[in-house]
Amino acid sequence: MLRIAFCILLAPFASAQLSGSVGPTTPLSDKSTLCNILDYGGNIGSSDIGPAIQKAFDVGTLVRVPNLIRILAGDYDMQTWVTLTGGSSWAFRLDGLITRTATTGGNMIAVENAYDFEFYSKNSAGGIQGAGYQCRNDGPRLIRMVTSERWSLHDLILVDSPEFHLVIQQGSGGEVYNLAIRGADIGGSDGVDVWGENYWIHDVEVTNRDECVTVKSPASNILVERIWCNQSGGSAMGSLGANTSIANILYQNVYTVGGNQAYMIKSNGGSGTVKDVVFQDFISRDTAYGLNVNQYWASESTQPGDGIQLYNITFKNWDGNVADGVQRSPIQILCADGAPCYDINLDDVYMWSLTDEATWKCESAYGTGACLKSGSSHKSYAVETTTYTQPSGYTTPTTMSGDLTAGFGSTTLIPTPTIPTMFYPGLPQISPLMKNK
Repeated sequence: MLRIAFCILLAPFASAQLSGSVGPTTPLSDKSTLCNILDYGGNIGSSDIGPAIQKAFDVGTLVRVPNLIRILAGDYDMQTWVTLTGGSSWAFRLDGLITRTATTGGNMIAVENAYDFEFYSKNSAGGIQGAGYQCRNDGPRLIRMVTSERWSLHDLILVDSPEFHLVIQQGSGGEVYNLAIRGADIGGSDGVDVWGENYWIHDVEVTNRDECVTVKSPASNILVERIWCNQSGGSAMGSLGANTSIANILYQNVYTVGGNQAYMIKSNGGSGTVKDVVFQDFISRDTAYGLNVNQYWASESTQPGDGIQLYNITFKNWDGNVADGVQRSPIQILCADGAPCYDINLDDVYMWSLTDEATWKCESAYGTGACLKSGSSHKSYAVETTTYTQPSGYTTPTTMSGDLTAGFGSTTLIPTPTIPTMFYPGLPQISPLMKNK
């Protein structure tokens, strides 16, 4: 599906935009020369569907047909990982459910250097069951997109990866949407990690205890919207280190229930810049942290450099609460003393606590709102903690049908969910599920 880029301008705070069109350049209807993996040694109930996937792809790229690889609805096991390298104007249709049965590291399905590619489920029920409870942190990631251009991945279900679920490594022009990701209530279970240029990620639900949708460095012109962190660690930027380069990022319409934070920018030392970023229309409930900028993040070893320079970053239209606003401040902006952050703007950010008492924390941070200091002389200063009362604009955050009250354990099978049709309160999904078209 071809997607056309658009701009969102938020003057005077910042502007964030895609830098061009995203998604495949060829309509899916033109990718109709079918290759059924059953014709290449695969079968429903297969003990290892990997070789059939690889053979179907290799034959297709050799003779340039077929341009559509299809896995029928049904259950399949997989113990041989595949790397699908190159190819243009092709698609991978996964209508069945693949279950991991080997503990080899790496990536179950990696797509490298592809152009004009689409990975999807026609029945919106296909995907991968990672069964990570059997090999926690000692097995593969589920899907990795590497240095590919003009592609999409949608209508898939990713469950319980032993490590991360979806990794987007470099490349450009990709679109990710209509995903349901179920991970364990444990670290190392990232939902979507992305770095590269010109990506649109929207209508995604994540349950885990680590990253929901996270931007890493280097990254530019990335739009993330209509994200449901449903008992998830929450979305983040980082961990950031030496030579960080992140610019023109927009997160909007992000709904988080439970988990670690509404959003976190995290680093410890390091160098480079994060600039021209907007986080708007966030709703969060019962998280441990709220708006959390922490450039002394203890879970990351200290990186070389005086600190990453953060500037021209706007938080706009937030409503949320944390479990204990004294133990963990709903708004915490702790910037590097060696690189004080500036032009950090909080506009209509109403964060509060379930305990009816809360503090702000700021360190070497300049801008407007909460405990941020004003002025053009950006000198370092020690952490300042300020007690505040409930903001006058605060309202009890809304709920969504389907909100979970707890995450999933790390030692038992996580059930396969269905993909929802709403990912942010009051907003429809941007693209209907394939099964509904």
